[in-house]
This record gives sequence, structure tokens and C-alpha cells, in this order.
Amino acid sequence: MDIQKIAELINIINREKSTSNILFTNDKRGMEVKNLFIEHSYAVLNLAKMLSQYNINLEIDVPTFDTRAREEIITNMIDDIAYYNDLLREEEQDLKEPLIKLIKIKCEVIKSLVNQQRNEVNLTLDELLNYNGSNGKPAYVAIDGIIYDVTNSKSWIDGVHFGLIAGRDLTDEINSCHPNKEEILSKLIPVGKIKK
Repeated sequence: MDIQKIAELINIINREKSTSNILFTNDKRGMEVKNLFIEHSYAVLNLAKMLSQYNINLEIDVPTFDTRAREEIITNMIDDIAYYNDLLREEEQDLKEPLIKLIKIKCEVIKSLVNQQRNEVNLTLDELLNYNGSNGKPAYVAIDGIIYDVTNSKSWIDGVHFGLIAGRDLTDEINSCHPNKEEILSKLIPVGKIKK
């Protein structure tokens, strides 16, 4: 039994749980990454099959929403790519194909995240008032200085949520009503920041 090979496979699968979360989150947010998500799942399953040859079954978690900042995600993915490139130089033949696939997927995700950042909106609180979901405009709300798009959220109809109207800073309201604030925010799409 090659202990080093087993350790590498476990390390790769554990690293890929993070990418799986990010792809799952972006897919749920309608960012057209479903094919990438499926490709990624197959690559991880192939790695898990390699492990099973050593009679080791590693549990692959169901993805969850990933709420980390883009900069942190990009940095972690670049670290993963560097690590996988080092492994490729060691010429472990059966690892080559899934590693190359995972590197390509990470590059696509990084590109997508960088493009999101370029399109980030920066609004003052006065400018935010224009994004109230009426007359075909998107519905944005600000919470803790971050602007979220609630246009397609099921709990926001035409920019209204239990008497709250989009286009405003709702930090105080969410803090007073929702002890599970982080869980709620993880399901919203951040689109920018409030200008001070």
C-alpha cells in the first residue's frame, strides 16, 4: 500500500469539497455553472474510486452554500492549482487526468469570480433607493454595507418582504428579526457595496 499516494488522494478530495461548495453556490445563484459542477463531481468521484482500490472510502459531503469572500476563495484556488501542478510533475499517471480537469475547472471558477468583481455595483444609500423592484428595476437591499440582489428571491415579491421595501439599508431589521442571519445572507446574491 502506497501511504503517500493515499495521503495525496485524501488531501485532494478534501480540498475539492471547497470547490464543490463554490460551484454549488454559483449554480444556485443562476450563474450557469451547472456543467462545470457536473464535471467537477465526476472528477472527484474518480479520485474516490482510486482510494477505494486501497479499501478506503472517504465520505463526499453534500455541498453547502459558501459565503467566504471572493478574494479568499481565489487565493485558496490558486494554492490548489500550485499544489496540483507539483503533483503532476511527479508523473503519477493515473492522477494526471483528474488533476488536469480540476485545474481547468478552478481556472474557470477564478475567471468567473474575477468577472463578478469587475461588475460590482457601488451605490450610496440615496442611489440604492432607485433599486426597489418597481417598474422592472432590480430589487437590492443593503446589510452590513453589502448590497444584495433580492429580485428573484421567493420571499421578496415585487421588492417587498413582510412590509419591508427593497432599496434600503435593512441591517437593523435583519439583526432584530433573524438570529440565523448568516444562513439567510448565504442564500442572497451579493452584487456590491455601499459607498460611504
